[in-house]
Amino acid sequence: MPLTVTYEILDATDGRFSVVATMAPDRIYRRDDVATLAEAEEWIEGLHALMAACGAPVVRAAAEPSKTVPADLGRTHPRSVSR
Repeated sequence: MPLTVTYEILDATDGRFSVVATMAPDRIYRRDDVATLAEAEEWIEGLHALMAACGAPVVRAAAEPSKTVPADLGRTHPRSVSR
């Protein structure tokens, strides 16, 4: 059974972006210092293509209102790509 991959696009304090992808249950992959939101979304498109070859769905992580994100991680960007 393929594992689901979730992702988030985070705003960094310096205006750049980070992409965090989690493969269930506990593998975390992160790409930091992405210059633009378009570049982050392009990276997600590549992740979709790669994981499709493995049969693993890629979905945007659902935001949890009660969960706070540490300041050094930034925040989830509202315009991130969702499939």
